[in-house]
Amino acid sequence: MKNAFLAKYPIILLFFFLLSLISCTEEDFKGSKSNDEQELSNLRNELQKISDQVACTNASDWRIVPIGAKPCGGASSFIAYSINIDAVEFLKKVEVYNNKQKAFNVKWGMSSDCAVIVGPKSITCENGKPKLNF
Repeated sequence: MKNAFLAKYPIILLFFFLLSLISCTEEDFKGSKSNDEQELSNLRNELQKISDQVACTNASDWRIVPIGAKPCGGASSFIAYSINIDAVEFLKKVEVYNNKQKAFNVKWGMSSDCAVIVGPKSITCENGKPKLNF
């Protein structure tokens, strides 16, 4: 019975489908910018939390990785991580974060000053935390 109705009235179905598309806004298709920003913020906080797991007592046990993506290209900042964590897993999460920020920039048409950010020259330990020296 149901299939017979669909076969007899394809124009009606097409009409309702088109009506539903017209009633959707661009945001319905793209999602919410604030939700995307929150997801990025959560990922960044997770990375910082992982970095903070190890106290900085010996600067030679720490490395620096670029993080984020400016709309014009290049990193938006840098984060230090200890070699005493699962560095491979940490760097994978940084890559996920960077790719999500690149996608966010494209999706929402972001722009920036396009200034190149100079990376840190070294790391020192201060009060158990790594300090990036520029």
